Amino acid sequence: MYEAYREYFAFMEQLGKTLDQLTELAKEKTVAVRRDDLLAVDDCMKREQALGLSLRAMDKKRDKLLAAIGLENVTLSGLAQHCPEELRPEAKAAADRLRERYDLYRSASDVARTTLECNLHQIERMMADEADAPLGSGTIADIRA
Repeated sequence: MYEAYREYFAFMEQLGKTLDQLTELAKEKTVAVRRDDLLAVDDCMKREQALGLSLRAMDKKRDKLLAAIGLENVTLSGLAQHCPEELRPEAKAAADRLRERYDLYRSASDVARTTLECNLHQIERMMADEADAPLGSGTIADIRA
């Protein structure tokens, strides 16, 4: 029975590593947005999408693992109190590590999103300014043969 719990704890570590990858991608994306490097932003978004698909698969595995130990409706914060007494310290440590990694990811993701939104607003303003500019004001190349 302890094997099933330990398998779940190992799964939580694997999930944490995926969150670490997403955190690094969010940081990369923030740098790319600040450099106006659209190709790098696009590459980051593609890699995030791939990791998102792996998270969906991990979600199914999590459900199976929780069902195997009878903890389907237990939250991460309640994991330790629902584990056998001998495993509670290990469960608490695993849950705390995963929660910390998730918090780091959310923070990095929020910064990337905010940076991207600010740049998009700047682009929208520039486009609106160009649309309001009269023809011949220098915004459109004037080529005469």
